[in-house]
Amino acid sequence: MSLQMVSESSKTGLIYPGFSLFNLNGEVFFFGQKGWPKRSCSTGVFLLHLKGHNLKLKAVSFSPDSCYLPPLRCPAITHYSDPSESKSPLYFIHGGRDPNNDLTNSLYLMMVYSSTGNKTTSLRCIEKNLEGEVPRGRYGHSINVVQSKGQMLLVLFGGRCFRPPGQRTSENWNSVVDCFPEVFLIDINTGHCTSHILPEIEDGFSFHISIAKIDRVYILGGHSIETNLRPERLLCLKVDLSGTSPSVQCTILQGGISVSSAIVTQAGNDEFIILGGYESESKKRMICNTITVENDNIQILEKEPPVWTSDIKASKTWFGSSMESNTVLLGIPGESKQDAAEAYFFYIVKFGKLDEESQVSCSQESFTDPEECSTFEDSEEFNFEVEADGSDDAENRDNADEEGYWIKCSSACNMNVNIWEPYYSTELNKPAMIFCSSGGDDGHWVHAQCMNLAESQLIQFSQENTKYFCNEHYIDRGIQTPQKKKQIKRTPIKSPRKKSPATLKRTPMKKSFLKRLFD
Repeated sequence: MSLQMVSESSKTGLIYPGFSLFNLNGEVFFFGQKGWPKRSCSTGVFLLHLKGHNLKLKAVSFSPDSCYLPPLRCPAITHYSDPSESKSPLYFIHGGRDPNNDLTNSLYLMMVYSSTGNKTTSLRCIEKNLEGEVPRGRYGHSINVVQSKGQMLLVLFGGRCFRPPGQRTSENWNSVVDCFPEVFLIDINTGHCTSHILPEIEDGFSFHISIAKIDRVYILGGHSIETNLRPERLLCLKVDLSGTSPSVQCTILQGGISVSSAIVTQAGNDEFIILGGYESESKKRMICNTITVENDNIQILEKEPPVWTSDIKASKTWFGSSMESNTVLLGIPGESKQDAAEAYFFYIVKFGKLDEESQVSCSQESFTDPEECSTFEDSEEFNFEVEADGSDDAENRDNADEEGYWIKCSSACNMNVNIWEPYYSTELNKPAMIFCSSGGDDGHWVHAQCMNLAESQLIQFSQENTKYFCNEHYIDRGIQTPQKKKQIKRTPIKSPRKKSPATLKRTPMKKSFLKRLFD
């Protein structure tokens, strides 16, 4: 295993506790940003790209028939991939908390719409209509896919929700409670929901671990708001579809662990690794565990953790999500480092290589409850490249426009698609360019970095309708690098010569005017 610190680009300022990652066709996507998406990236979903030690986010477009996916924090996420088919996996996203502090009960389906390698990837998002005993809006819960009698169902459990409408007042409007301890079964095809109350589960809890295999869901740990406890819990939920209606049986098993807000990453066909989380309100869980689910049994063993850095040990909180293939993205507050301007620092934890295709799934959870973190705030403004026709997606351009960013704009140009990194805060995945009004009838584009433009100049040129001339076409006109303005001679306005009364030509119209002026 390894622990590697990654340097962040300016766009990773969107990554805050409660974010989510999902893996489609070997690509990792990020959503749940801080604040509402801006018009420049209306989908709010990014391709997370790790290049060397650099972590970058690239805006992703949706298919025309996609629904809007809010920037949800701490939703329940799971995936299903039929091993007999070659299509990409299907992700299910339920619940979560939006930047307005509202809790949703919507169920979304996420899949790949189209992909052309590293150039463009489009996603398709569909909202599934739920009916029957629909679960309340919540966060910090789990959702898993189970299979029984040739059918697939979603198993939803736990989480936190707002107080019932009759108990919600202006004083406790945003306070949350543990959801009622009931298990929901959701038919993937019809969206029909059924609620099941189990006597073995007396109290509600949230931010637990859930792992599913075939027709069973194993639930470990979890935190209760009412008691503020994290008992050594291990439950097995078995779904039965042999009757006229689905049913659930619960078995209390021994050998559970005390943990909340941990993250699970897959290490093999039937093997998972638990990383992080909390043992108590003020103590992080620094050890790791290996979970093996085989032959309807679950085994939990302690695993040697990575060599934690002093910054990770000193931080009071941490958060993250699984990137799949034994890889975890881990974040700690920037305040743990002295003189740190960044909000968070990020690490990549790797446990090995996943060689086998998985037929089991786990529900992804965030490390940190948003109640324990900073309040939700508006997202920082980032300006992405936008087409002249007003299109929000910078990727909706033809191949000629795509290659145009990597032209040799001047004799000193050193832009290279393989080594280029964002230089200005307004750049996302392409270099910023400025239009030179000379060098031909139509002018040409030059890279702002090649012209040594300061960021303030770049912003100024993008906001003003000012002609710009690059170094090679500057002829003492317009603006050139460094910023230089031509002095404009101003001729004072001369007052008219005063004529004598003898030479003053008087007309009836003039007399009338003078009379009105001096009367």
